[in-house]
Amino acid sequence: MLDENSDIQDATVIGFFSRMNDEEVEYAVLRNYELYPKFSHDIDLVVRWRDLPRLMAVARSCAIDYGWSALTECDHWARSSIHEHTIQVKRFYTVNPPQYFQIDAFHSHLVLGLPLFDEDALLRERIKDSRGFFRIDERVENFCRLFVIARLVGLKGTEEKVKRYSDRALSFWKKAPGPSQFAGNLGFPNISAALDFLRSGNLQLFKKEIDRQKRAWWIKQVSSHPLRAGKLVFNRSIDYLRLFWLRPCGFDLRVFANDEGQRKRLEQFLKRLTEANIITHFTLSSDFKERRTVRERGGIVVVWAPAESADVIIDCQADEQSIMGALITRIIERHPKLAIKG
Repeated sequence: MLDENSDIQDATVIGFFSRMNDEEVEYAVLRNYELYPKFSHDIDLVVRWRDLPRLMAVARSCAIDYGWSALTECDHWARSSIHEHTIQVKRFYTVNPPQYFQIDAFHSHLVLGLPLFDEDALLRERIKDSRGFFRIDERVENFCRLFVIARLVGLKGTEEKVKRYSDRALSFWKKAPGPSQFAGNLGFPNISAALDFLRSGNLQLFKKEIDRQKRAWWIKQVSSHPLRAGKLVFNRSIDYLRLFWLRPCGFDLRVFANDEGQRKRLEQFLKRLTEANIITHFTLSSDFKERRTVRERGGIVVVWAPAESADVIIDCQADEQSIMGALITRIIERHPKLAIKG
């Protein structure tokens, strides 16, 4: 059980990897393990498909033993008929105080909907870290990191992450032998050009070069394997239609607030949930485009409602603990529960 002076997330991380190893689950951490056991708000893993039941059992036991209020499973990315496209998402919550932690199980690294590295390639030559967990081969990790950097360039609020990822990738490839040969074997013979742009700090040209090479690789893959590539791209398109248009991960929250002051109060609570990574986005706006975007990104869209039909009531009688508890409870109820405290 959790010692009362321990941090619940750190204790869970340590216990999670110990149990994964004991259960002989074949996995590897994909990134962001440098400050172990600190993992921001999520752990990204590649996990062998056959070991998913054991992953679920380990997550459930950790949620119970380390005192989380609930463990849920977000199935939005787990419904694809293509294994390489799925992500199994486990979410840990505490209601008081509000805390959140997530484990994401991947099965490939995709480039434009096609697997650059499949499950076998990501798990091959995995490394046993001295701190007790497995992680992917560092060449694979830092090659994939280049695509992540390119995707983040220009997005608001990602400047610190772009710099951190860039410094780590450049530091690795400066010391690693033969980056061009490694990339060339994967179908990216001109990766040195992208690294030069990254090294010079020209992020826009770096992004442009990576995107160009991705398109060239994609065309070659489609030309070489038209039937399989066509099936993968078609299914990826269907997944995006379902996920972002027909059944987005975000949801509408019906709220009663009896005056403008209470509405401002709700906004402050939602900002705190965003800062704690319990939600990604929220909006109180009535703008259709903004509301759709927030739903697509898994956030909360506030819908003002009368008290008798509201999910959450905010008035002068509602204190901070009851409001936060009501909000987190609604978030937890959004997905199937794998474990619940009490």
